Amino acid sequence: MTSEAGHRLLEFLAELRATAGWTVEVTDEIGALSRWRLSGSTWQAVVTVEPRRWLGLEFEARDPVTGKRATYDIDTDLYDISRDDQREFAEEIERDIVEFLDGLRRGAVVRGNDGTKFVLVFPLDGSYVRVVQGRGMTRASVHADLAAARKGGDYVPLE
Repeated sequence: MTSEAGHRLLEFLAELRATAGWTVEVTDEIGALSRWRLSGSTWQAVVTVEPRRWLGLEFEARDPVTGKRATYDIDTDLYDISRDDQREFAEEIERDIVEFLDGLRRGAVVRGNDGTKFVLVFPLDGSYVRVVQGRGMTRASVHADLAAARKGGDYVPLE
């Protein structure tokens, strides 16, 4: 690879640390591995960058009234991102993580309720993702338009 996966993500995290109105801190640096913790008043995230092995975002949001939670992860899974034939995949994951975090910064990641279920909605890769926390599982669906993703309630940006 000409440039390892994660370079753009690390630059973006450093930018967030300098400009975001929420906590952005490095919690671990071991060799090439870098782990970052980001948090607002109703959400928290862990971003892991290990350029030759793994890229990932673990995100959790909480409804401040009910305490219900929803989670969403973006990662390279078990793919060997050090291989040239996985470069495009690693770049897509990196781009999705940056886009999600940028949407969070811009207030485009919103929370609401659909009946008794806690819901997150956010733009990603030209569509809108709707994350619904059920009793035991989280479901994510992709919608072409924002109105369909936001069905069932009022939504406000995550804080």
